Amino acid sequence: MELQLALDLVDIPEAIEIVKEVEEYIDIVEIGTPVVKIWGLEAVKQMKEAFPNLRVLADLKTMDAAAYEVMKASEAGADIVTVLAAAED
Repeated sequence: MELQLALDLVDIPEAIEIVKEVEEYIDIVEIGTPVVKIWGLEAVKQMKEAFPNLRVLADLKTMDAAAYEVMKASEAGADIVTVLAAAED
C-alpha cells in the first residue's frame, strides 16, 4: 500500500512545510489542481527539488493539449500527471 498526500489549499512554502512534517510516512505528494492554478508548475518544481525521493503528482486534470501539458509537467519534475479519460492521446 502507498500513501498519497493531497495539497489543495496551500501556497508553496506551506506545502513544503507540511511535507517536511510527514515525509517519512508518505510515498506520493499531490500538487492539487487549485495549487497548480494559482502557483503554476513552479509548485511542482519546488516540491520535487525539496523532496527528490518522493513521487510528485501534478493534478492537472488535462483535457486539451495533453501531450504538451504532460511534457511540461514532467519537465517541472512531476512523476505522475492526471489526464482526463476523454483527452487526446
